[in-house]
Amino acid sequence: MATSRSVVARPVSEHESILEMYEKTREKNIPTVFDRYEAQQPQCSFGMNGVCCQLCSHGPCRITRKASVGICGAKADTIVARNLVRLACHGVAAYANHLKTAAKTLRATAEGKTPYKIRDEGKLKWLASALGINTNRPSNEIAIDLSNVLISELERDSEASSKMVEVFAPKSRIEVWKRLGILPGGPLHEIMDAMAKSMTSVDTDPVDLLLTGLRLGISSVYVSQIGLEMTQDILFGTPTPTQAEVDLGIIDTDYVNIVAGTGHKPFVAIAMIEAAKTEEMQKVAREAGAKGIRIYGQGETGQELLQRIPQDEVFAGYLGNWITQEFIVATGAIDLVLMDMNCSIPGMKNVADHFHTRLVSISNLVRMEGVEENLDYTPEKAAEQAKDLMKMAVESFKKRRGESHVPKRITKVTVGFSTEAVLSALGGKLEPLLEAIKKGQIKGIVALVSCTTCKTGHDQATVALAKELIKRNMLLVCGGCGSSALEVGGLTTLEASGMAGEGLQSLCKSLKIPPVLNFGTCTDTGRIAMTVAAVAEALGVDPSQLPAAVTAPEYLEQKAIVDAMFSLAFGLFTHIGPVPPVAGGGKVVKILTTELENITGGKVCVEQDPVKAAQAIQEHIENKRRRLKLSV
Repeated sequence: MATSRSVVARPVSEHESILEMYEKTREKNIPTVFDRYEAQQPQCSFGMNGVCCQLCSHGPCRITRKASVGICGAKADTIVARNLVRLACHGVAAYANHLKTAAKTLRATAEGKTPYKIRDEGKLKWLASALGINTNRPSNEIAIDLSNVLISELERDSEASSKMVEVFAPKSRIEVWKRLGILPGGPLHEIMDAMAKSMTSVDTDPVDLLLTGLRLGISSVYVSQIGLEMTQDILFGTPTPTQAEVDLGIIDTDYVNIVAGTGHKPFVAIAMIEAAKTEEMQKVAREAGAKGIRIYGQGETGQELLQRIPQDEVFAGYLGNWITQEFIVATGAIDLVLMDMNCSIPGMKNVADHFHTRLVSISNLVRMEGVEENLDYTPEKAAEQAKDLMKMAVESFKKRRGESHVPKRITKVTVGFSTEAVLSALGGKLEPLLEAIKKGQIKGIVALVSCTTCKTGHDQATVALAKELIKRNMLLVCGGCGSSALEVGGLTTLEASGMAGEGLQSLCKSLKIPPVLNFGTCTDTGRIAMTVAAVAEALGVDPSQLPAAVTAPEYLEQKAIVDAMFSLAFGLFTHIGPVPPVAGGGKVVKILTTELENITGGKVCVEQDPVKAAQAIQEHIENKRRRLKLSV
């Protein structure tokens, strides 16, 4: 049954193609994420403020004027901090699971058991050497040892500090973390400790719980995120700048259309792209009446593909972030959707039931009610699984019914900015960027690592804030679903430099780069951290002293929470929207927004107006410039 519809005060999305598809779902009386959001209003204020506890059978407890503590005696700050730590644990667990899959895939590839191969031997040897592995031997032997080291780092005891943190983190930060007692071990043990701490009546000190959150963030970024991204670089190539097309207009109804998205792991999708290029699979599609097989990126898996795989006759480009998934299916032109960890929303099944689209889980973590087909990724079976999935798509294509409706909008983008790609654009060294910062040509660097949410209007806050920041001569690097917002919004094009301030515009034109450099997914928080650390080292300062900031104008879920924890531990000004569930804890709010700056150098800003948020970021960056005696 469709939800009731009322007049929406503002457009539900930043993008014309999604607005067009939303009208089509309204006409067909198919409820989508926007309708369900409306039906949930007004939302629970206790949950929004983080002051609801459900950990024991005495509860649920809520902090009110009548009851200032829970039944056990826990205060609001304890409940808020404990909830925050548990959210962060979910985020670390997701990233750790991704690293486990990547490491196992690397090992299987080195043993010759997958359709993949080692594409970046230089990075393999660099990472292996950094971790103390002998690199004077065949690449497959190095890769096997590297896989073993990555798994051991994942499982390192929390009482023994992580080797990857010690190798890759700035020495000045390590000293801060040692002093605070938050130099972490491996993610799995850190999760175990944090979950044990945050259960009923164990750790009830909000300060210690917040420090635990910071510790989780450090372990997540330096072990899981750097580990998984470097491994994927080794297997699939380090991203380099390339041109591609995005938005729903790239869908061609004459093809068997497969969406590789609603997840974060690119392994199955890359195997499918390679298999789809064979005459065997294209012939199967043609015999079914299609012109061939096309694979489209969507969500974070799509961003991984976009950064690494050149667009061609098989890989057709990128469609949109997680909120777009129902509207992509509603075009009626999609034959198969791969569901991976995470972001496969239950509502997609209802939309798929109105069409012929087949949903298949490719992860043992993902199960959806009503979806009986699961083909869980196994590295050693990837080639066979890729063909099986394409045959499923062809069978689905044969069952298409009714007319498809595909919006015509397409945006051309420039993507693929890894740390190495940024250095290449700068002539192989950081000096041009440093000089641009010193002279004030660009005022600072802002990392926009964000999701997207109905609460701020799909991609609206992200695009609005990005436009404000580049207008103020801030160079942006982006990751996560926010990358999609800025791609479809036209900000990752060379032409977008015309929207930037005079100084940034000049730099973009001279280097032939857009004002927003797309690093890819939320997993690339680690890659962004390495770039920021490289700038700090070149300037001879700690990251907390840089004219830099982080913004997540549309954070959604648990991985964003742990990314923010890392940003604060790294010493960076961290803007977050919507307001996270902490407002009910006055002490917690004070620590995050004020006191933490004197401890790690980081602080939280929750300004929700894009113009005012940009102004707050600018003021912070100008203050950092003054302290470094740079022109404001």
